[in-house]
Amino acid sequence: MEKVHVNALIIGGGATGLWLLDQLRREGRSALLVESKSLGTGQTVAAQGILHSGLKYSLQGLLTASAREAREMPAIWRKCLAGDSLPNLSQTKIRSQAFYLWGTNSASSKLGMWGARLGLQVTPQAVSPHNAPDLLKGCSGSIFSVAEQVISCESLLADLADTNQKQIVQVAANQGTDIRLDADGSVRSVVLNAPDGRQVEVIADWNVFAAGKGNAALRGSAGLDPRKQQTRPLHMVMLRGGLQEFYGHCVDGAATRVSITSAKRYNGEIVWQVGGKIAEDGVDMDRAALIAQTRAELLETMPGISLEDAWWATYRVDRAEGITMTGGRPDSFRIEKEGNVLTAWPTKLVLVPQLVQGLSAAVLASPARSSGELEKLASWPRPAVAKAPWDHEQLWTSLSLSQTAAA
Repeated sequence: MEKVHVNALIIGGGATGLWLLDQLRREGRSALLVESKSLGTGQTVAAQGILHSGLKYSLQGLLTASAREAREMPAIWRKCLAGDSLPNLSQTKIRSQAFYLWGTNSASSKLGMWGARLGLQVTPQAVSPHNAPDLLKGCSGSIFSVAEQVISCESLLADLADTNQKQIVQVAANQGTDIRLDADGSVRSVVLNAPDGRQVEVIADWNVFAAGKGNAALRGSAGLDPRKQQTRPLHMVMLRGGLQEFYGHCVDGAATRVSITSAKRYNGEIVWQVGGKIAEDGVDMDRAALIAQTRAELLETMPGISLEDAWWATYRVDRAEGITMTGGRPDSFRIEKEGNVLTAWPTKLVLVPQLVQGLSAAVLASPARSSGELEKLASWPRPAVAKAPWDHEQLWTSLSLSQTAAA
């Protein structure tokens, strides 16, 4: 079996893995990324793409640990998206430069609005009623505009992949990576199995697990404790049909009732992703119940909305994170360094640059290896970027017509 020596083998082709690959290559290190499905499958391609500044995590009126971690990150993203910093993400599609934040007319909502303006780099700007978007005309609570960017996650994946195509390979969907251990428990090598049966043995100074939910199985195969990972599920809602482009959060106190982002389907039709508390509560609901609940929430919180022509669908996704004592969301990303294995959980998309800095610091301490050996993988297949949930979904439900049809 042929052998390939690299500074870093990255398993998992989401935002973290691809950003890390780009960083290591720019620093003169030999790195290889492997993916068993499509790039971004799971968390990255299912994310709403909001580059939070910490605003969402300060709605109690306090500058929380989560808010402190996130507040510096949007500036880093902005420079990369403008092509003024590396990685150059100037080809990544920015869906919106800002979104709306509005609340219900309750005391808790007013307190939440006040708290949202505390101690952050991004300050919400009040929107007068006559300048409010049509969807929020007649809203009884306050309305703000927040300068937080929303990006296309599939475009981000494609941008990073295009730059590093020769260092990314497809492995088999089942048993694509065979982790082999030394007597002391460290990873000796990882045998890669191509979809066509070819094999190569990769010997890496560092093995980086960046596979989201798949990290637990990888850790188990490497003799590491998979229980250092937790998952928090979401049941997201999508709707299309007669919708205008819109980005916003409706908050009530410290809770985000609904979080709405827009995208375009393969045929140009606008589709909404709806997350927030409704997606967390929806974990215990079936598809029909969640759609009905979301419809009621949108009608209650958006006075100007019409849903007569809407078609609905849902999807489930598990957010993989480092374990916490309570099972709640971690305040920051997590890196577990065990022998020559680095396990990475970003927690939030916006924290990926900071997470990658921590990962690359370990790899850069190793002497640089030549990338010439990667030519042995030149004929291996390359993974495609995963389809967004709205382009992957096949069945959509119309509540007004009481029917389900193929997309």
